[in-house]
Amino acid sequence: MKLADYFISPHGRISRQEYWLGMLCLMAITVLGSVLIDPDGFKNTGGQVQAPSFGATIWSLLLAWPSAAIAIKRFNDRDWPEWVGYALGAIMAAFVIANYNGYLLDVDRMDPVEKLLMVSVVVGFMWALIENGFQRGTPGPNKYGDDPLADQSA
Repeated sequence: MKLADYFISPHGRISRQEYWLGMLCLMAITVLGSVLIDPDGFKNTGGQVQAPSFGATIWSLLLAWPSAAIAIKRFNDRDWPEWVGYALGAIMAAFVIANYNGYLLDVDRMDPVEKLLMVSVVVGFMWALIENGFQRGTPGPNKYGDDPLADQSA
């Protein structure tokens, strides 16, 4: 798989190792880009939570698709329906936009609906992390392609 396909294409399957390498790479790119784009976002604000800048929000939105593409390929390896990974990507983008608009930032100031939404998002992302990061994919080929571990076991 070409590097561009790895980060952009939702098609195919990847192993847990490829998932973790991709996510760690994206985390490093996210932090590096965020520091360069919005260095004030990392300053101590005396405990006050501030919404991200416009530049940081755009950066996060740009990186939401590569994260979703990697997650979708892992869901494909687990033989989950395609819509699950796309829903995860849409939730990531909605979360970034909500943060930019000042929502879902400060737990102490959230109304009950925001708290319920935040808990739902955290539970959903934890489930996706466990499902994609720790569970073995479907052995052998499935409707999304060949087993990514097939070459390694031969």
